[in-house]
Amino acid sequence: MLSEKQFREHARAELRQIAKQLKGLATDRDVYWKLEREIVEPNVQLHHSRSAFLDMLRGCYVDAMAGRILRLLQPAEADVSLPRILEQLAAYPELLHDRLSQRELADDRRALQQAIIDIKHVTLPRTAHHERTLPALASAHRAIDATIDQLLAFVKNYYWIIADSHIGLEVSHAEDPIAIFQFAWAVPSLAK
Repeated sequence: MLSEKQFREHARAELRQIAKQLKGLATDRDVYWKLEREIVEPNVQLHHSRSAFLDMLRGCYVDAMAGRILRLLQPAEADVSLPRILEQLAAYPELLHDRLSQRELADDRRALQQAIIDIKHVTLPRTAHHERTLPALASAHRAIDATIDQLLAFVKNYYWIIADSHIGLEVSHAEDPIAIFQFAWAVPSLAK
């Protein structure tokens, strides 16, 4: 068993890696919802018509996000793991410093296991065209968003407990991620 200091150093490093992956998830989620809310929804041509491209994009978003979340929650043995950190933290109750009870830690561990079940339940393979519409994907979107929010909160909380410091997970963009839609994508080919 690691000493408390060794565990702190190891867990802090893993939490930073997890935070980096989570920030990527949160950033991609932000871009996706900006596209839906700022481009698709206000555009009558897009919002009120079927689009094989948008259906494909929405299905790919759900599949990719679910896969990335599950890799964080059920990683390969050598990969970083928030559930594993919380499991190991239970062996170092002195680190909780009146910030969290053993019961709250156990509740958080159960919540992560439930998140795995929830994500798997709502992200069954979707191949049919009608299965990839916004209404058909609503429960998957809710589960993905709830899990990302939960993971962000857990990483912030446990980083504070283990490292006694704050970790920033706020989404920011160096440039407007949907600015690419400010110009036409399909341009006529020049006749040769």
